[in-house]
Amino acid sequence: MSQPVLDVRDLIVEYKTPKGPARAVNEVSFSLRAGERFGLVGESGSGKSTTVLALMRMLRGGRIAAGEIRLNGVDLAQISEPAMRRVRFAEMSLVPQGAMSSLNPVLRIGDQMADIFEDHGVRRSAVEREGRIERLLEQVGLPGTVRWRFPHELSGGMKQRVCIAMSIALRPSLILADEPTSALDVVVQKQVLGTLSRVQRELGAAIILIGHDMALMAHFVSRIGVMYAGRLVETGPVRKVFAAPRHPYTKMLIEALPSFEKTAAFKGIPGVGPSLLDPLPGCPFHNRCPMAIERCRTDPPAFRTGSEDHHAACHRTEELADA
Repeated sequence: MSQPVLDVRDLIVEYKTPKGPARAVNEVSFSLRAGERFGLVGESGSGKSTTVLALMRMLRGGRIAAGEIRLNGVDLAQISEPAMRRVRFAEMSLVPQGAMSSLNPVLRIGDQMADIFEDHGVRRSAVEREGRIERLLEQVGLPGTVRWRFPHELSGGMKQRVCIAMSIALRPSLILADEPTSALDVVVQKQVLGTLSRVQRELGAAIILIGHDMALMAHFVSRIGVMYAGRLVETGPVRKVFAAPRHPYTKMLIEALPSFEKTAAFKGIPGVGPSLLDPLPGCPFHNRCPMAIERCRTDPPAFRTGSEDHHAACHRTEELADA
C-alpha cells in the first residue's frame, strides 16, 4: 500500500488567554492518501478550521503544542518559516472560506496569480506567464480575460473559482478547502464544488474539505471525520458513517438533516459545546448526549474499532452499531 500524502499524529493546538491555555485541537490524528477526499465536519468551534490553519502553519495567536504533521514524509511542525513558505502553494494549498477577504482588492487577478510564481522562483517570460494564468483560469471554468479584472468586478462564485485556480497553480499534492461554499447560494455551491472536484481529479491530489453541512459531505468526500470540542470522535468511510453512525453526536448531526421522505419537526442538538478553558471530565459530549451513562461523566472514551476502517470514541459504540 502506498505511503500517505499527509499523516497527522496527536496534533495539539493551544491559544494563550488571560485565563490560561485554551486547547482548540486535542490529540487529533488522521492520514490521507493520494487522490483521497476527506471531510472534517462539526459545529462551529469544534476545531475544524484551527486544524487546517495548523497544517498550513498560519495560526494567529495559537501554537502547535505537540504532535506531527508529515506531508510527503516531512514534519511541517518542525521546519523553519522560510521552508514552510516554500511548501505553501507548491506542496499544500488552501482554498479559503472568504474569497473576497483573501484577494487583494487593489490588484488585478492576473497580478495576484503571477505573485505565486514569483514567490516560488518560477521564472517565465511575460508571454509564458500570461498563457499559464489564462490556462489556469480556463481550467476552473473562467474566461482568460478575468485576469485583467479586479476582485470587486467578479461575483462570489467567480472569486471562489479564482481562489481554486490559485491553489492549483503549482500543482500541490494536497488541497485544503475551508468551507469554500459557505457564502454562496445553493446553485453556485454545486458549481464551485464541481470545479474543485474536477481539478482535484486532474491533479491526483488529496483534499480535505472543512464544513458543517453533513449533506454536502455525503455528496463530496469518500471518508469523513467528525470533530467535537477539539477532538475527533468518529472517522470512517462516508457511506458507513451515514448508514450506521457509531457516536451519538454523529447520529444527531445526521438526524438534524431535512428529509424529503418524511415530514417531521426540526430536530436540533440541545445544549452548547463545553468550554475549552474548563473542559468537562470524561466524555466531552456527555452533558448533551441522550445515551450518557455514569461512566461517560468520569472516563474519557478511547477510539474503538467498529470495523477495519470505521472508528469512534464512545463507550456505547457497540450498542449504537447493534441499533
